[in-house]
Amino acid sequence: MTQCSTLSFKGQVIYCGIDVHKNSWKVHLRHCHRDLDKFSMNPDPKGLADYLKRKYPEAEYRSVYEAGFSGFEAHRALCALGILNIVINPADVPTSGRDREYKNDRADSRKLARELENGMLEPIYIPSPENLELRNLVRRETQVVKNTIRVKNRIKSHLFFNGIKFIGWSGRSLKILELDAEKRDDFALLSLLRELRFLRLERLTIVEDEKRCLKKHKREEVQSHLQSIPGIGFRTAVILQAEIWDPARFQDKEHLGSYSGVAPHLVGSGEHEFVRSCGNRKRKQLHYILIEAAWKSISHDLEQRARYGKLLAKGANPQRAISIIAKKLLYTIRAVWIQNRDYVKLESGNTVKNC
Repeated sequence: MTQCSTLSFKGQVIYCGIDVHKNSWKVHLRHCHRDLDKFSMNPDPKGLADYLKRKYPEAEYRSVYEAGFSGFEAHRALCALGILNIVINPADVPTSGRDREYKNDRADSRKLARELENGMLEPIYIPSPENLELRNLVRRETQVVKNTIRVKNRIKSHLFFNGIKFIGWSGRSLKILELDAEKRDDFALLSLLRELRFLRLERLTIVEDEKRCLKKHKREEVQSHLQSIPGIGFRTAVILQAEIWDPARFQDKEHLGSYSGVAPHLVGSGEHEFVRSCGNRKRKQLHYILIEAAWKSISHDLEQRARYGKLLAKGANPQRAISIIAKKLLYTIRAVWIQNRDYVKLESGNTVKNC
């Protein structure tokens, strides 16, 4: 009599490390702390899900890949297909000297699968499609601003090289420069001026798009609350919304401070310990905009100005003092955001509570 059996991995976990590239994925599978399979495939989440379900039916599938150019669409597709996927920061993958010496795509995918099975990988926050829509738009504005600065520097360099006096960036000044360039047949300067005019118009268009995006996702009220804080304007507030989106996703204000790069930490060992900044482990644009807002706040808020003066009196240098002001400002932003209210300075001199 023939006995029939059905292959089943029910109650077991298949771990999948994916090294993501534009045209291919290097995949490594592990099971019960042993290598199971390795292969290269087209970047197709459905194809991977079908393969796993066909080869290892009824198992629990867990996968991981590193954040990068590919974004989060593959993550959403894998999760929708029943694979418990996480995305990690590449800098947080435990790496040995041997891993660095013999680095290649297959070794990377094997390392990801191994560390996923060992529980050593911490997932990063996955922004929602609405968050990504606003964030991409804000970062596009930042690109336009940087390009505008480059064009202005090229114009000033061109004028200096040709012995022409720079008279300013007002519309009237640019018109004078344009008329003078036409008389001298300075086609290079005319091209630069056209580029500057385009970038200025493009930035205005992007700002209008940002306002429509805020209205579309019902974020206008939060925008208004943030702009009520001294030192916070429209651009600063919209960057805060794009990069933070929801302050409640952080465990506490210290985690938010670390994410923003305004929370220094202690490093060292034994008697050799010192405080250092967050370095590259921060949202650089968020950190930059908070420092800029802190400088503005000490000009518009007497309480912040007094705090800044006390820090200088205690011996802090201006950079250290303004970093502390930026940290206090971030906590105020968090409080206003969570409490869903405008910034209000009480008669007693106290401000909104930094919860």
